[in-house]
Amino acid sequence: MIVTKQKTLEDIIKKIKGSTFIFGCGICSDTSRTGGPKEVEAMRKILENNSIKVNGTYIIDAMCHLQKVKKAVRDNEESIKLSESVLVLSCGSGVQSAVSSLSSVDKTKKVISGVDTMFIGNIESLSSLKEMCSLCGECVLNETAGICPVTLCPKGLLNGPCGGMKNYKCEVDENLDCAWVKIYERSLVQNSLEDIKKIASPKDYSVKQPVGAIKFKGSH
Repeated sequence: MIVTKQKTLEDIIKKIKGSTFIFGCGICSDTSRTGGPKEVEAMRKILENNSIKVNGTYIIDAMCHLQKVKKAVRDNEESIKLSESVLVLSCGSGVQSAVSSLSSVDKTKKVISGVDTMFIGNIESLSSLKEMCSLCGECVLNETAGICPVTLCPKGLLNGPCGGMKNYKCEVDENLDCAWVKIYERSLVQNSLEDIKKIASPKDYSVKQPVGAIKFKGSH
């Protein structure tokens, strides 16, 4: 189980430009009380009270399940096309599932992360997994076009590619695309290059210190 905490409403609202569509997660985020049906509905009301139009909401039982996210995008294609951004209330992996799935609808569509990913509470064995989120506790996805350099760059670089990048490939593994090339290309089509021009501070890994357990307020 991936545990998340909601970003501040100020941070979320500041990132949303124009109307939006909200995706929630019915497993992990629902358990964490950050992105289940109640939280998605509460977020919809908060945004609308702040003069932000919400064109639709949808709960996917597992935002990290890429095929389910792709189907949800197809099923809600018209509402998503009307939206200038998509707000995702799930872990970093779910945010990046949305980024990947929305590419077939509109590559310029901005995906906004509404939560920070904290830690894994339980892991279930699967036949094939691709790491998309390092559970750093301090998501930078809003500044890097929805692509995580902490995980997808073997060096975890926060301020652009290293000098060893060659032909858009990583010097650590020549079979890997350079994460920062992907971030730049996506930022370019989204007209959000200003975000990656900002110098990122050193990562605060103290927020990832083991906490053992977490208690959630309220109950379903």
